[in-house]
Amino acid sequence: MSQNLSVKHLFSFLEAGVSPFHTVIHARKQLEDAGFVALDMKTPWDLTPGGAYYCQTFSGELFAFRLGKDLDLSNGIRIAAGHVDWPCLKIKPAPTFTKKGYIQANVEVYGGPILNTFFDRPLSLAGKIAVKSGDILHPQIRYVDLKEPVCIIPNLAIHMNHQVNEGVAIDKQTHLMPVLGMVEDTLNKNDLLLEYIARHENIALDDLLDYELYLYNMDAPAHVGLHGEFISSPRLDDTTAVSAIIHGLIAGCPKNTVSLAALFDNEEVGSQTKQGADASTLNFVLEKIWASFGKSSVECYSDISDSMILSIDVGHGYHPNYPATFDITSFPVLGKGFVIKTDSNQRYAWDCEATGAMIQLCRHFNIPFQRFAKRSNMAGGGTIASLISSHIPLKTVDIGVPLLAMHSSRELMGAADQEALEQAVAAFMLL
Repeated sequence: MSQNLSVKHLFSFLEAGVSPFHTVIHARKQLEDAGFVALDMKTPWDLTPGGAYYCQTFSGELFAFRLGKDLDLSNGIRIAAGHVDWPCLKIKPAPTFTKKGYIQANVEVYGGPILNTFFDRPLSLAGKIAVKSGDILHPQIRYVDLKEPVCIIPNLAIHMNHQVNEGVAIDKQTHLMPVLGMVEDTLNKNDLLLEYIARHENIALDDLLDYELYLYNMDAPAHVGLHGEFISSPRLDDTTAVSAIIHGLIAGCPKNTVSLAALFDNEEVGSQTKQGADASTLNFVLEKIWASFGKSSVECYSDISDSMILSIDVGHGYHPNYPATFDITSFPVLGKGFVIKTDSNQRYAWDCEATGAMIQLCRHFNIPFQRFAKRSNMAGGGTIASLISSHIPLKTVDIGVPLLAMHSSRELMGAADQEALEQAVAAFMLL
């Protein structure tokens, strides 16, 4: 089935981004292929109007920006932000244990996944490992993707669990432990997974110091529907935003402003980490850009005071089987455009000025959009928008593609919505 360019971009990210770190690596490659130049956060920057640059402090975050050819910093900045993590299972420090000859992985829940959707699926492992080096405080970091279905979490048969279709509680400590294989008593059972990873990376087991490893669903993204109008895939939340932000930034150079993409980690667990949106790294990046042109931090925040932020994260699409869970008027459907989200309690950051600006942009460029508000008697999710705008007090609007099955190990979206989102980001970056 043919794909538009925005969907091709998305599929490329979904296939490569098997951990937050791999998502950042793939984003960096897209930028490098487009001519973006890497910057060192530890040194002063020598920037040129018309230039394109990227930088990062930690492996789960990335900042990239373009400078207008006729740059006038007093015209401010356009910021588009998203996150690279998703709800999943992670490997604990002591990774394996055995029961009756089965070897299993010891895992913990990251974020808020729909747990039963991780059962009975081929799962692999990806992330990063710290390896012994000659510099005690700087171990070597390697990025790992086993690329094989090394484990699975099997369901209990219905014959032994007759209430399973009525909803059964899942014990996170006992029911989610994946099966890795069968072992003989003579094998080193406690280190079997680490030995596998060490062999995969061609290192000595004793040189493997630590790791951050994610279990990921190996299913490939696919078009679904009579006319292929849907996309079903793992990690749509928030890879849809990452793809739109990176390719929206690449699409063109602004005339006289700064356009900046910000990707953060740990949104699914609250963002209060050094690589999360609640850190001050974005402020530091902005100050370094302005300092490269001889301007102070005070001048920086004065110049950007009338600027705008797009916080991009997925929204809830109308589910035809559960109509009572949606607002009576503000409910987006798949395939009819991306979503502008509002919440009077500021779980989604918004004000009518920023939202009005986004609506004007969409109408001017003929980009389809929809509105979303949560049902008044239900709690909704949150995004990084309020966190970012509390550190950098600019007009902010929350947008994203609508999903079904959000936080499942495989989610569903409308294919046309990705094109609308990428168009909106590109148009915003060029204004």
